[in-house]
Amino acid sequence: MDIIWILAAIFGAAFQTARTAFQKNMISRLGDYGAAYIRFCYALPFTSLIWLLWLGFSGNPIPILSSYSILLLCLGSIFQVLFTYVLMQVFSYKSFATGIAFSKTEVILIAFLEIIILNAVFSVPLMLGILLGVVSVLFLSFAKKADNILQTFKFLFNSMISLGTLIGLLSGLLLAASVVTFRMAIISVEAPLLDKSIYISFIAIIFQTIIVGSYMFFFKREEFMAVFKYWKPSLPAGICGTGATFCWFAAFGLATAAEVRAVGQIELIFSIIISLVIFKEKLKHTELIGILLLAASILIIIYNKV
Repeated sequence: MDIIWILAAIFGAAFQTARTAFQKNMISRLGDYGAAYIRFCYALPFTSLIWLLWLGFSGNPIPILSSYSILLLCLGSIFQVLFTYVLMQVFSYKSFATGIAFSKTEVILIAFLEIIILNAVFSVPLMLGILLGVVSVLFLSFAKKADNILQTFKFLFNSMISLGTLIGLLSGLLLAASVVTFRMAIISVEAPLLDKSIYISFIAIIFQTIIVGSYMFFFKREEFMAVFKYWKPSLPAGICGTGATFCWFAAFGLATAAEVRAVGQIELIFSIIISLVIFKEKLKHTELIGILLLAASILIIIYNKV
């Protein structure tokens, strides 16, 4: 079963990378909040279609959610929405890159939350792999503007005391809380993995679409209307968002959230590949070092699980 969650995490990261690219492409038309909202509202029709087809063709019963499962599901959804909102605030500060970088500390925060809340036990090699992954992501975030390894770490350490860092850490903590509560919701339901993964992702996306949509209707009306005006170019973000959510949820049902998200950091490598192939950007040797470190961390985690 280990290979299944590893593949699910990799595909989830690929879908998430594509979704982010589509969202960034829509910022000029929809604004920051509108571009964030399409990940929810345009994932809803595709997630609903998958759920209805799954019920119709398989004849499986609808999983029964306890009040505890529903509470966890709602909390996870709210945490994810708050994460999206806080991350949007990073755009308001000059230290944008710093905020984004430190939001990636979510993996180690997830590990700590799972140890405290779920009594999860991680082997020493797994923890080393997770820590190496976090360091690699932070290194990569500053590697582009540095000329050598020493300068990269200098930029990293100098940025640790800033408002952007605090916002980034807060967003990482909110995402960690979201991921852990979603995983708790999934493992609390007695049903086959695919049944509960599809159903819980379906319920979560409905809840998030309503919450974020209500906020935007009252406080970001112009961006809210733009979301529906530009529905055609927004659809790909919804399709990729559906794929990402389903893959993440399926993986969370089979492994700890920290392991899943650690492997999912391959998303950063996918992003760099897109920059090289599509945007023809050049790869600096400091970035190559960061990629190799991140790849090593992922291989360590996979080797100790397969």
